[in-house]
Amino acid sequence: MKPTLFVLAAALMFCTYTSFGKTDPEKNKVDKTNKSGYVYAVNISKINSKYSEIACTTFRKKLVIVSSKKIGALGNGIDPITNEPYTDLFCADIKAYGELSQPLLFSRILNTKGNEGQVAFSTDEHTIYYTRSERNTSLNYKLYKAELEKDSYGNWINEIELTVSSDDYSVENPHVSEDGKFLYFSSNMQGGFGGFDIYKAEIYEDGSLGKSENLGRTINTSEDEKYPHTAKNGSELFFSSKGHNSFGGYDIFLSTVINSNYTIPRNLGNAINSENDEIAFIFIDDSKGVFSSNKDNKNNAFNLYRFQSRAVYNELKGIVISEEDKILPYSTVILLDDDGNEVDRQLTNKDATYNFRIKPYLDYQIKVFKEGYKDYTLSFASEEKELNAILRLLEK
Repeated sequence: MKPTLFVLAAALMFCTYTSFGKTDPEKNKVDKTNKSGYVYAVNISKINSKYSEIACTTFRKKLVIVSSKKIGALGNGIDPITNEPYTDLFCADIKAYGELSQPLLFSRILNTKGNEGQVAFSTDEHTIYYTRSERNTSLNYKLYKAELEKDSYGNWINEIELTVSSDDYSVENPHVSEDGKFLYFSSNMQGGFGGFDIYKAEIYEDGSLGKSENLGRTINTSEDEKYPHTAKNGSELFFSSKGHNSFGGYDIFLSTVINSNYTIPRNLGNAINSENDEIAFIFIDDSKGVFSSNKDNKNNAFNLYRFQSRAVYNELKGIVISEEDKILPYSTVILLDDDGNEVDRQLTNKDATYNFRIKPYLDYQIKVFKEGYKDYTLSFASEEKELNAILRLLEK
């Protein structure tokens, strides 16, 4: 009778922290509230004023910021809703380590007497999607599109209001996905789950938008969800929410995107989030970025923070043995993600062991192949601290 194959999976070894050079290691430990799979080194930006600075997006290697600050003696009136001046768009040069230069006005064409809101750019940076509210309806933002005139430095032309806008609801926080195919935004339009929900719409070749699609109950709650941002890898959605058991106010959450579906959102932990509001989390490269929070401002205005992130991995170790406890060297062990895509593969060595690095809080599969033995597949969740499973294969 043909022998049966076992896969003995050893315990998952969880990395407790990772370093960021000269920063304090105590600040880089993965706290119990951080379920994102990353650790964050956070520093407050030096460009903050007594007014709000809210991170927006990047354009031509500059950071675009929404702020109610004033330049010189120029004033723009006071919004009675926020008790701050009406907001304008600013931009700042991004220096080494994510530090920023003092902001300058982004565009005298786009800045108006109303509130300028978040903006997003097409991947070629020739189209801008921007939001604005008028003074008499400062809580109701509408979504617009404009094009950059060819060979101009910043002459935005062909401005139009997009049809998703309405007098009956607000459209805010546009974000273009890394592949340029979708525009994400938040809105309190009817038909959602309550408050502001996050939506996405396909971007057509002419820059117009397809039908708005609610991201669903996994992402959206009866509370407010805003500020969607997809990471450079295209497989992670960051957003701010007052739901999902936040610490208080808006917290920043992460959901992994698998085959157009979203995993249950995971809190970024108290290195980022607080009992106050954390919003507008964006990456400026693969590991560095900025976000805004009102946790350290006595006027409750939003300060800008910069962060550096690094992935934390679990270590999956195992050994392939037979029913008679005989080790089986040179077995093929394949690691797959939850969508069935191959992540890594190894040929076990003479002692029949294998070793994979896996991201926490995700689902995986292991497939084992050995000539003379029946194939086997193991499904598991990497958030488990310990995995001790002996898997029996049926004979062919």
